[in-house]
Amino acid sequence: MLLFLFDNRIIGSSLKEIVIIKSYIDFNNDSIVGEKPYRIIKINPFQVFFSEIPVSYEIFLHKKLSLQFQLGYIFPLNKKSHRGLFESMGTEGEATTEGFFSYRRSPYNNHGLSSKIEIREYGRHTYFAQQLMYKHCFYKESTFTISEGGTSRDQTESKFSNIVGFGLIVGTQSYAGNFVFDWYGGVGLRNRFMSVHILKIEYTRSTQYPDKWEYFNSVYPFINLGLRIGIKM
Repeated sequence: MLLFLFDNRIIGSSLKEIVIIKSYIDFNNDSIVGEKPYRIIKINPFQVFFSEIPVSYEIFLHKKLSLQFQLGYIFPLNKKSHRGLFESMGTEGEATTEGFFSYRRSPYNNHGLSSKIEIREYGRHTYFAQQLMYKHCFYKESTFTISEGGTSRDQTESKFSNIVGFGLIVGTQSYAGNFVFDWYGGVGLRNRFMSVHILKIEYTRSTQYPDKWEYFNSVYPFINLGLRIGIKM
């Protein structure tokens, strides 16, 4: 009888230890469901060539659903890159204020901020996402040479641009140790609200200071392709 009680105590104690250890391990692994981590921070190394530095943060709500937030800093492009392309599409190879290649539509800005929110649903090999985005950017007191109606002028103005958009994204996300590779592509529509403050117009023999505002609104489609590289947290 004493031997039985002693053995029973040992067995009970062992079972208790096993249960406690298993619960402790499960608790620490709650942040990882299957092969997907609970949090990932990512950067897009190629977006810097398009004058933006974005940082993304993805939070998994469960195995097949996540939220991703992205903030980006927009910095100036020099005249030899995108700004030069748009400025050369007008009369005599100079800037134009109208049409698709208007310099006012160009990605040239002094500074700006962008933000995106994605709701992602994961399948076996790919994910699908709905994306909302907002971008605010501007250039201040920049001078452009414009040729229109047989005359040339240097126009100094400030541009303020606000863009909102919605897109559908499809992608695939793979893991190599703690590193994450997020390949994605998407399409959607964006609406641009633009305010232009014309400060000074210089002709060959005269200078004007109109101090007037012009406003523009345009809707346009977009295609988004890229790669984010991240790390598990």
